[in-house]
Amino acid sequence: MATPYSDIYNPFLEKITDSDLLAFTEPNRELILHGLMVRTCSKFKRICKYAKNINLTDRDDTNKVFNDTLSDEIIDIITTGMTVEWLKPKYLFDENMRNILNTKDYSMAASPANMANSIRNTYLETKNEFESMMNKFSFVNGSDD
Repeated sequence: MATPYSDIYNPFLEKITDSDLLAFTEPNRELILHGLMVRTCSKFKRICKYAKNINLTDRDDTNKVFNDTLSDEIIDIITTGMTVEWLKPKYLFDENMRNILNTKDYSMAASPANMANSIRNTYLETKNEFESMMNKFSFVNGSDD
């Protein structure tokens, strides 16, 4: 049984609150979501294939489905990884701004509620959660060989 991409996209959109993403037209938003999903699957595919014999690269982009049935746990891991991928450009922009501006300028530019630190912390916490979820999945579902 196949798993439609919408079973991935909808839970991801529930995890984030980005009105800019929702403002895109449906085709453009879907391109962004697809990119986030593919980048995440590339990080999780070996673990998923080894642990559950599910091939995350076996997809039908025309019909917008994974050809395997994905469990709720796998979907949760993928959507968490998509959150990391979604946060990464925001985090990298923040890191680049730190390198361009001196400490005083950066502090003045980023002082409103320490938004930059908040983005950084959120990114790192979500990245750690994603890695932890993949490790736990691998450990729990790994082979006894």
